[in-house]
Amino acid sequence: MGVISRLLGIRSGPGVELSPAAAAGRAPERRSRAPERRSSPTSWDLMRIGVGMEAGVPIAPHLAENLSATYSAVQCISETIGSLPLRTYRRDGDARFSAPDHPISRLFNREPNSLQTAPEFLEQMMAACLLYGNSYAEIIRDGRGAPVALWPLHPASVSVLRVTRSHRVVYDVTSWEGGGTRRLLADEVLHFKDRSDDGVVGRSRLSRAREAFGTAVAVETHASSTFRNGATLSGVLSHPETIGLEGAQRLAADFKRAYQGAERAGEIAVLEENMKWTPISVSPEATELLASRRFGVEQISRIFRVPLPLLSDLSHANYANAVELNRMFAVHCIRPWCTKIERAIERSLLSEESRRTIEVEFDMDELTRGDLLVRWQSYRIMREIGGASANEIRAWEKLNPRTDPGGDEFLSPMNMQSEQTGKPKQATKPKQAAA
Repeated sequence: MGVISRLLGIRSGPGVELSPAAAAGRAPERRSRAPERRSSPTSWDLMRIGVGMEAGVPIAPHLAENLSATYSAVQCISETIGSLPLRTYRRDGDARFSAPDHPISRLFNREPNSLQTAPEFLEQMMAACLLYGNSYAEIIRDGRGAPVALWPLHPASVSVLRVTRSHRVVYDVTSWEGGGTRRLLADEVLHFKDRSDDGVVGRSRLSRAREAFGTAVAVETHASSTFRNGATLSGVLSHPETIGLEGAQRLAADFKRAYQGAERAGEIAVLEENMKWTPISVSPEATELLASRRFGVEQISRIFRVPLPLLSDLSHANYANAVELNRMFAVHCIRPWCTKIERAIERSLLSEESRRTIEVEFDMDELTRGDLLVRWQSYRIMREIGGASANEIRAWEKLNPRTDPGGDEFLSPMNMQSEQTGKPKQATKPKQAAA
């Protein structure tokens, strides 16, 4: 068993034999006595062959991101999660304490590698997961098995293979520079995945809703073609006499050169020799082109679970529902992703023994940092019921603590003394009636 596997409490499967290099903690090489097979097609396989063909447009991540709604939804989710601090805690019985000196805390709050900051790393991993269904990062460990760096891998360069009888997976990574392939063990890869059909690889939302994306791309292509080739003066140009083929071609060419194209929209046509212009085309509004483009935004909003106001669609927004939609975004979109990422980090970066006492958690309170009134109203409630001291509140706001003794004291409301002190309330004597 390899050093890393031993430190993490992970046993190699019965059909897998580790090479001496892997046992020494070097680059993993394997000789498999059990057949290995590729898992079900990954999201990249689906993107490579082209999906969404019913709409006549193959969909790939770079094409989907050409849609402003897709780009905005991916950025909204990935940037939000990248901006949230990842707290590391050490449990002691029912209590838990912050562990800022833990290696995981350093990786996700300072720098995961020498080229990226923590927000940049999380943003890249989340964007890849949303577009490809999977995101991978190679885990670099020191001699004690502690993680010291995380290097992201492009989803297109990673193939996931499953050892049939051991129910374990390995990752074949293709080098883009030399073209060679190296194999990583499961405990050497941090793997985030979208909803999976086989439990091994995630399936991207682009492949699940391929027709919705394909239709949206087709509508955008049609709109671009309309504005590129369309003419405001579009119809039949008639002449009272026969002008011949050459004259008709020359007249059509001159007319297109003078009036066709979006930059010439609204030009005034000057007709000679009793020529007559009969418009026969309809506007994009009449063909519901704009409505189709708006519907594509709504479709993408549903797929990524991002409210329309966050995609800059304010057609049905007002102050009341925008506030509730922001709350819905935090609860129904960001929170599920945070939970999946937290568990993936614990499973990949912590040994089985460490998982008993160490846990990681995104601080979603940061989502309310832009709403000063709501934040301080919650602090007031916590302070008045004795749930937090003044110095704890000041620490949450990144303020220096108070130096007086009252900074660490907890308030105790008069009507809650019996609950907090365990003693009955003092009965007040009735006032003597005046003689």
